Amino acid sequence: MTPTVKEYFAALERLKQNKPERIEKGSEINKDTVALEAGRKRGSIRARPGFDQLIAAIEEAASEPKKAPKKRIANNPRQTAEIEILQRELDIARSRYMSLLYQNAEMARVIRKLGGEVPRFGGVIDLEIDTASTDVPF
Repeated sequence: MTPTVKEYFAALERLKQNKPERIEKGSEINKDTVALEAGRKRGSIRARPGFDQLIAAIEEAASEPKKAPKKRIANNPRQTAEIEILQRELDIARSRYMSLLYQNAEMARVIRKLGGEVPRFGGVIDLEIDTASTDVPF
Protein backbone atom coordinates (compact mmCIF):
# COMPACT_ATOMS: atom_id res chain seq x y z
CA MET A 1 0.00 0.00 0.00
CA THR A 2 1.45 3.37 -1.03
CA PRO A 3 1.79 6.28 1.41
CA THR A 4 -0.87 8.19 -0.53
CA VAL A 5 -3.42 5.41 -0.11
CA LYS A 6 -2.55 5.28 3.60
CA GLU A 7 -3.34 9.00 3.83
CA TYR A 8 -6.69 8.37 2.16
CA PHE A 9 -7.48 5.58 4.63
CA ALA A 10 -6.54 7.85 7.55
CA ALA A 11 -8.85 10.54 6.14
CA LEU A 12 -11.64 7.96 5.79
CA GLU A 13 -11.23 6.95 9.44
CA ARG A 14 -11.44 10.59 10.55
CA LEU A 15 -14.64 11.00 8.55
CA LYS A 16 -16.11 7.81 10.03
CA GLN A 17 -15.41 9.15 13.54
CA ASN A 18 -16.80 12.57 12.51
CA LYS A 19 -13.51 14.26 13.45
CA PRO A 20 -12.34 15.77 10.16
CA GLU A 21 -9.42 18.18 10.06
CA ARG A 22 -9.92 19.83 6.69
CA ILE A 23 -13.63 19.67 5.88
CA GLU A 24 -16.86 20.37 7.72
CA LYS A 25 -18.04 18.00 10.44
CA GLY A 26 -20.97 15.79 9.50
CA SER A 27 -20.03 15.77 5.81
CA GLU A 28 -21.25 12.91 3.68
CA ILE A 29 -18.69 10.17 3.12
CA ASN A 30 -17.81 9.78 -0.56
CA LYS A 31 -14.70 9.72 -2.74
CA ASP A 32 -14.55 13.51 -3.06
CA THR A 33 -14.84 14.23 0.66
CA VAL A 34 -12.22 11.59 1.47
CA ALA A 35 -9.88 13.15 -1.08
CA LEU A 36 -10.44 16.66 0.32
CA GLU A 37 -9.94 15.44 3.88
CA ALA A 38 -6.67 13.82 2.80
CA GLY A 39 -5.51 17.17 1.42
CA ARG A 40 -5.92 16.19 -2.21
CA LYS A 41 -8.10 17.57 -4.99
CA ARG A 42 -11.67 16.52 -5.54
CA GLY A 43 -11.86 13.66 -8.01
CA SER A 44 -8.38 12.35 -7.27
CA ILE A 45 -9.77 8.99 -6.14
CA ARG A 46 -10.61 7.08 -9.30
CA ALA A 47 -10.91 3.48 -10.39
CA ARG A 48 -7.23 2.81 -11.01
CA PRO A 49 -4.78 0.21 -9.77
CA GLY A 50 -4.12 0.45 -6.03
CA PHE A 51 -7.39 2.19 -5.18
CA ASP A 52 -9.65 -0.89 -5.27
CA GLN A 53 -9.59 -1.49 -1.50
CA LEU A 54 -9.98 2.21 -0.77
CA ILE A 55 -13.01 2.61 -3.03
CA ALA A 56 -14.62 -0.47 -1.51
CA ALA A 57 -14.00 0.87 2.00
CA ILE A 58 -15.49 4.27 1.06
CA GLU A 59 -18.60 2.66 -0.42
CA GLU A 60 -19.00 0.48 2.67
CA ALA A 61 -18.64 3.49 5.00
CA ALA A 62 -21.10 5.50 2.93
CA SER A 63 -23.73 2.76 3.18
CA GLU A 64 -23.49 2.52 6.99
CA PRO A 65 -26.20 4.48 8.82
CA LYS A 66 -24.95 7.53 10.68
CA LYS A 67 -25.25 7.63 14.44
CA ALA A 68 -27.63 10.28 15.69
CA PRO A 69 -26.07 12.65 18.20
CA LYS A 70 -27.15 12.12 21.78
CA LYS A 71 -29.71 14.60 22.99
CA ARG A 72 -29.68 16.08 26.42
CA ILE A 73 -32.48 14.54 28.41
CA ALA A 74 -32.60 16.77 31.47
CA ASN A 75 -30.91 19.93 32.65
CA ASN A 76 -28.34 19.58 35.36
CA PRO A 77 -29.41 21.93 38.19
CA ARG A 78 -25.81 22.49 39.28
CA GLN A 79 -24.80 23.54 35.77
CA THR A 80 -27.86 25.78 35.45
CA ALA A 81 -26.96 27.53 38.71
CA GLU A 82 -23.35 27.93 37.62
CA ILE A 83 -24.44 29.41 34.29
CA GLU A 84 -26.64 31.94 36.09
CA ILE A 85 -23.74 32.93 38.38
CA LEU A 86 -21.43 33.38 35.39
CA GLN A 87 -24.04 35.48 33.59
CA ARG A 88 -24.35 37.74 36.65
CA GLU A 89 -20.57 38.08 36.83
CA LEU A 90 -20.48 38.96 33.13
CA ASP A 91 -23.13 41.65 33.66
CA ILE A 92 -21.10 43.10 36.55
CA ALA A 93 -17.92 43.11 34.45
CA ARG A 94 -19.75 44.86 31.60
CA SER A 95 -21.11 47.47 34.02
CA ARG A 96 -17.63 48.14 35.40
CA TYR A 97 -16.24 48.43 31.89
CA MET A 98 -18.91 50.94 30.85
CA SER A 99 -18.33 52.90 34.06
CA LEU A 100 -14.60 53.10 33.36
CA LEU A 101 -15.24 54.22 29.78
CA TYR A 102 -17.49 56.98 31.07
CA GLN A 103 -14.94 58.00 33.71
CA ASN A 104 -12.18 58.15 31.07
CA ALA A 105 -14.35 60.29 28.79
CA GLU A 106 -15.12 62.69 31.66
CA MET A 107 -11.44 62.94 32.63
CA ALA A 108 -10.49 63.65 29.01
CA ARG A 109 -13.15 66.38 28.85
CA VAL A 110 -11.79 68.04 32.02
CA ILE A 111 -8.19 67.83 30.77
CA ARG A 112 -9.17 69.47 27.46
CA LYS A 113 -11.12 72.14 29.33
CA LEU A 114 -7.99 72.97 31.37
CA GLY A 115 -5.91 73.24 28.18
CA GLY A 116 -4.21 69.88 28.34
CA GLU A 117 -3.67 67.50 25.48
CA VAL A 118 -5.45 64.16 25.48
CA PRO A 119 -4.03 61.41 23.26
CA ARG A 120 -6.37 60.00 20.65
CA PHE A 121 -6.76 56.27 20.56
CA GLY A 122 -8.27 54.24 17.75
CA GLY A 123 -11.34 52.10 18.02
CA VAL A 124 -11.43 48.94 20.05
CA ILE A 125 -10.33 45.85 18.12
CA ASP A 126 -10.05 42.19 18.89
CA LEU A 127 -6.50 41.06 19.51
CA GLU A 128 -5.12 37.57 19.38
CA ILE A 129 -2.09 36.93 21.58
CA ASP A 130 0.31 34.24 20.48
CA THR A 131 1.49 32.67 23.73
CA ALA A 132 4.20 30.72 21.89
CA SER A 133 5.74 33.88 20.45
CA THR A 134 9.21 34.94 21.57
CA ASP A 135 8.80 38.52 20.34
CA VAL A 136 9.02 41.17 23.05
CA PRO A 137 6.80 44.21 22.34
CA PHE A 138 9.25 46.66 23.94
